[in-house]
Amino acid sequence: MDQNYFGKLTTAELDTYCTELDNACENHYAWLAEINRTLVCRIPPNEKDLKKDAHRHCFFGRWYQGVENPNITSNDHFKKLGEVHERMHQIAREILIESQQGDDVTVEEYDSLAKATKALRHEAIALRNHIQADSALSAKILSEFFETASEGVVVTDIHGTILSVNSAFRDITGYCDDELIGNNPSLFSSGMHDPEFFDGMWYSLNTEGFWVGEIWNRRKDGKLNLEKLTITAVRDAEEHIINFIGVYADITNERESIERIQYLAHYDQLTGLPNRVLLHDRIVSALAYAKRSNRKIALLFIDLDGFKTVNDQQGHTVGDLLLKEVGKRLLEKIRGSDTVARLGGDEFVLVLDGFVSRDDVENTANKIISTIAQPYFIEGVELHITASIGISLYPDDSDNIDSLLKQADLAMYKAKRQGKNQYILFSE
Repeated sequence: MDQNYFGKLTTAELDTYCTELDNACENHYAWLAEINRTLVCRIPPNEKDLKKDAHRHCFFGRWYQGVENPNITSNDHFKKLGEVHERMHQIAREILIESQQGDDVTVEEYDSLAKATKALRHEAIALRNHIQADSALSAKILSEFFETASEGVVVTDIHGTILSVNSAFRDITGYCDDELIGNNPSLFSSGMHDPEFFDGMWYSLNTEGFWVGEIWNRRKDGKLNLEKLTITAVRDAEEHIINFIGVYADITNERESIERIQYLAHYDQLTGLPNRVLLHDRIVSALAYAKRSNRKIALLFIDLDGFKTVNDQQGHTVGDLLLKEVGKRLLEKIRGSDTVARLGGDEFVLVLDGFVSRDDVENTANKIISTIAQPYFIEGVELHITASIGISLYPDDSDNIDSLLKQADLAMYKAKRQGKNQYILFSE
């Protein structure tokens, strides 16, 4: 990693350390002033200041404990700063307790607190000077952060030429340093984004100084990655853009997990057909469109005759394979605008969207009965089942989704009672 290069980028890092240190000290001096006011005016002290671990919970203490960078925490001035700060709280606690008990505060006690305050200021200034003076330390801090970041990071010049990358970026892209340095991010082009996509990216970078979005990139091995990309423009003192820093997070697995969860929420895992949830959505959409365009809809509630016998005699594995085959046959008999869903068990629902006449619905029902009745050959066994179908119609029977499903279900049971392997319309 080129630490000389990263030395140019440490100004913001240094400012952050120094600003946080200054704020912590100013806050602590304000706390000390409040302690003096409490003693002089003999007002009740803050209960927090009477606790033995008060130094851990004040503003300065929280800042001190929050510093995690070993290059700072290992510094002698930083360690002494913590010791002096803790001692100040101990002295203040003892003085406050004495004052609360009615005892006068001695000159020596005031003097010890003043000396501790002076020591705190001395160590804070020494630490600040050390951070600002040691540019090599600052470059090392940024370099280590850069290299160990969990996200992929790339630094380019204003023309997009890659200057530096970190380990995570090499892992994400599959390329090594020799293949990346001096090259252009177009090396990862997936071909999935049009020119307008990149025009928008560059417009945002040049006008606002940053761009955030999702992008498909291609790894060296040809695999496509979906990545969340944040690009920030780096400016010099004259506000001219001198570099771009891109931070990549591979969200391919995250997106696949989300899509998988969404799939499981809307599709039957066995047959791949829409489940009850998606069926409901499809019917709602179909009804809304039908009402606007004066179309008709038919719901066919399908129950398999003899499936339980097959499942009991041949086992669940064969039963599952049989259900999958039934799903395939149903799909072959419907139009692209129709929906076939599995409710569970051996129950299916077919939504015929926009039929012309009852004859169309009855012809479809006959085709389904015929195709389901054809023999199945699964794992060397010939199997036979049939189908009982109940049909409800919109708007003839109802204009309500729950009523239509219930009516089709009732008609299906009527078909079973009358001998199975047939269809019955609810209105008959």
